[in-house]
Amino acid sequence: MTDKGSLNQATSLSGKMFLYEKPELLNAEAHGSMGFTPSERPFDFVRNERVVPLTMIEIGSAQRHYPVIFSNRENPVPLAVVGVLEDVNLFVGENGHWDEMCYVPTYLRCYPFTFAVEKGGQMAVVVDRNAPTVSESPQYPFFVDGEISEHTDALMQLCAQYEGERKRTQEFCNKLVEHDLLVSLRAMYTPEGSDEQQSMADYVGIDAQKLQDLPKDVIHEMHQVGFLSASYLHLYSLENWRHLIARRVRKNA
Repeated sequence: MTDKGSLNQATSLSGKMFLYEKPELLNAEAHGSMGFTPSERPFDFVRNERVVPLTMIEIGSAQRHYPVIFSNRENPVPLAVVGVLEDVNLFVGENGHWDEMCYVPTYLRCYPFTFAVEKGGQMAVVVDRNAPTVSESPQYPFFVDGEISEHTDALMQLCAQYEGERKRTQEFCNKLVEHDLLVSLRAMYTPEGSDEQQSMADYVGIDAQKLQDLPKDVIHEMHQVGFLSASYLHLYSLENWRHLIARRVRKNA
């Protein structure tokens, strides 16, 4: 992120390729000898990130632990905030593991796989060839006898579920934009030993008053498809800003 105080956009967040250093279309010819070996430090690859993409259905789980914000007002993506003030993920421990008491976003559980749209509009499986878990001497090969292995297939199914939820999330975000519900906001905190509030982060969120003032037919429509509950869960999640700064204080103590 270029601005240490801003969480409006992540510099490496680019659609489905966020975190993917060398994404390649998975195929037996190029990756037949490669595969996946679980890491003893499975979340080291995201320890310097402050936000992680979410789908709409995940907001209910994520809001218990993280502030849930949006990437921007024009083409928003829901994000779980996992770090504040510095580019440090406060939920990844010294052992490289995620805090076991906190929800792990599906985007990270899919890695190093994801889906991408080819020129013809067909969905294709993508693997990050540079992922630390990908190697030429794997514990779980991508292919067995030229066919997708059982382990690869299980990860691909998770990616397929994520892709389906991602499309529904886009509809949710489009509705927020349509009704001009997203606004620029600022999270504040009071440092220990000070009486003055300071800026913790600039971010994009839903305007609670605008949401409340929507016409009844729009509110009913959003309720019917789950968009209303997701909106309020986002608003509830903003209480986690103070928990996040407290976690940072504990980590730096």
